[in-house]
Amino acid sequence: MDTKKIQHFIRNGSTNQTLATPDLRVLEGWKWSTLLSYNAAVKKFEDVYAFVTWAGRGVGDKGTTKINATSLKNYLFAIKAWHTFHDAPYPYQTEKQVNLMLKVSGRHDATIPKRPEKAPVLIADLADLFRLLLGRGPEAKAVRDLAVIAFWGMAQLAELTYTTDLGPVQRKREMTRKEVYTFQEVTILTVHEAKTAKPGETQAIKLQPMKSPLCPVDAVERRRGATTGDSNSLFGWDGPHGRINLTKRRATPLGWAEQLYATQ
Repeated sequence: MDTKKIQHFIRNGSTNQTLATPDLRVLEGWKWSTLLSYNAAVKKFEDVYAFVTWAGRGVGDKGTTKINATSLKNYLFAIKAWHTFHDAPYPYQTEKQVNLMLKVSGRHDATIPKRPEKAPVLIADLADLFRLLLGRGPEAKAVRDLAVIAFWGMAQLAELTYTTDLGPVQRKREMTRKEVYTFQEVTILTVHEAKTAKPGETQAIKLQPMKSPLCPVDAVERRRGATTGDSNSLFGWDGPHGRINLTKRRATPLGWAEQLYATQ
């Protein structure tokens, strides 16, 4: 766990915390993606009322940089989690007024035009990305195979990528070669901490072979061939200073998509 990425959450005011083993065990009770979002929330927190006023919508503000009431509730969960971690009393006496402020924010949310829904990724889009990434080096190969597997397995990038780009991956939490099981008619990837799974449960991504360059089973085999040990990141590559793991940030197709549209 790279605690440098959640410094705001583990800091008590302006005081840096020295984490003992029990503290780390408590942090492990939350998913890493949850901790990152909580860290972003408490970064802006000083006072409950001031925070809700600053982040939520209301009379007199344009609302362009505000968040909706649902997201605001999630941020408040983050603030409660911070109090839990630091064993600090949460100001529950604020909840009645905060709930009223959330109602106001919700009413103003209803007046904001909804964003258009994202268009689904089609096979043609996957094929375009696949062609774009051909011959562009080991990182592009990892992104290419990740895209193919995530598409056919209907998996989220966060479930297949890694929290840090260097160093060993988290055992039984992130995808390694050990999580791959091959059978004659199906290849199965075991996903730990899937977004829709209960704590401690795993989910299986089942991939079937097909006669196509976009075959997900072939993509898995390419990834296995790019590893040198069972504990290696499945979606990674060997760099001059060791194994490089594919993080969600590196895998997000924004940069690759910009190159794609520039060539059209």
